[in-house]
Amino acid sequence: MAKNPSPHPDWAVKFRRPGTELRCIKGRYCLYECHCEYDKETKKHRKVTGKYLGSITEQDGFKPSKKRLMEAEMEKLKNGENTEAASPKIGEVKEYGLSQIIDSSMDEINDMLRKDFPADYSRILALAYCRLRYQSPMRDVQADFSDSYLSTKVGTAGLAPSQLSGFLHDLGSRRSGMVRYMDYFCSGSSNVIFDGTDMLSASRLMGLPQLTKTKTGAFEKAFNMMMVYSLDYRLPSYYRILPGNIKDVKAFKICMQESGAASATAIIDKTFPSLENLDYLEEAGIKYIGSLKRNTAGLDYSAFADRSNRNLDGHFIYQGRVLWYKEMAVGGRRAVMYLDEEHRIEENRDYINRADSERYEKFTLEGYHGKAIQFGTIALITNTDKTARELYEAYKTRCEVEQAIDVFKTNLDADSTYMQSPESLEAYTFINFIALQWYYIIREKLRAAEKLSKYSPMQMVKYLSRIRGVYVHGKWTRAEMSKKQTDLLAEIGWDIT
Repeated sequence: MAKNPSPHPDWAVKFRRPGTELRCIKGRYCLYECHCEYDKETKKHRKVTGKYLGSITEQDGFKPSKKRLMEAEMEKLKNGENTEAASPKIGEVKEYGLSQIIDSSMDEINDMLRKDFPADYSRILALAYCRLRYQSPMRDVQADFSDSYLSTKVGTAGLAPSQLSGFLHDLGSRRSGMVRYMDYFCSGSSNVIFDGTDMLSASRLMGLPQLTKTKTGAFEKAFNMMMVYSLDYRLPSYYRILPGNIKDVKAFKICMQESGAASATAIIDKTFPSLENLDYLEEAGIKYIGSLKRNTAGLDYSAFADRSNRNLDGHFIYQGRVLWYKEMAVGGRRAVMYLDEEHRIEENRDYINRADSERYEKFTLEGYHGKAIQFGTIALITNTDKTARELYEAYKTRCEVEQAIDVFKTNLDADSTYMQSPESLEAYTFINFIALQWYYIIREKLRAAEKLSKYSPMQMVKYLSRIRGVYVHGKWTRAEMSKKQTDLLAEIGWDIT
């Protein structure tokens, strides 16, 4: 029998390959990359030890290092290969209800993500799940997602904090894919609502955050985010990140073009419709509906002076309230003014109470006489051919995008960020945007089942997360539920089996 020329045992040596070096460190056998380099000074070749590859034991053989395993995972993910989820143990328990809803009731969103991000789908899904359920920071994603039934389908590969950092940077550099995804929800919409908000940032390494006056009234480092809400899909459908010193007006045209919503009607608030801004929209071929400030030049309130409303053009019922309206021209554009009698009484009472209290210097009886004719009115300006009723109903939905922004900032805890590059910030925003869309699908199910007054979407997320799944007889099975839980899910229309 030939002797082993190496000082190491045969069971360790057999794992050594060309280009590797075997070392014994404190009784532990380790395998490293190794190669030779020519040293010009000594004119000799010298050995250069490279990366640590793994450890070797007599019982288990070669065990790759965690870093090598992570690199192999990343390579598979980049190539679009499926990574195997860990084999479940008998009796293992995981969150089941929310996972099943995301897997079975979000088909439209999930199918588009698979199409536009085939290699990144599993990690986008995991990150969005963790943002919706836990509002997880990146360091907790792998552990939080491991508790879900979804993790048994897509695995937890590539979710370690060190892996997510590079992933976010790479994902954020591919906004074209994000725009392609969002175009699906925008381009088919006939009515969209635009709004913007400021988002705080703690980053000192990128130029997007700028010192600006935020909506709180303070000057802070922030960037701006434009968001679009599709009335047809009843979903947030588009976002765009802007430097903090660029406001909504300047970004509007590009956002409309990029979102694919250029053929839709944009519904805008009263801070936007200056004559200059309206010219800007019309030159870009954008249809709009916007509200006007009550002191806008050209608004004629005289028709509302007669309480019999005989000089108005008509009326309709909106949510049980009578709305009268009068069409007029303002700055050569079509405008419609509306009067809500109940709202007029409320404004009248509020103003008189403030004037009589003497605590509000700006509220006087003289001021009341000058403004009373405007109480209960709102004026909309448009370049569409919608009827007076259609205009009003479309405009009143703009609270949807304001609510979407509030959910994004508050419920998803995304009002501030520590991302240190524009690419990572883009990816982080996109992932929260997916979670926001899931939130709105849950909200729409509650609304359709007339349960929205009793359960908020976030309450329902927690409710669903309490439904557990158990691994028995070689498959995952929903754990027992109470009759109250079963009845509620049936009323909403969810089948969790």
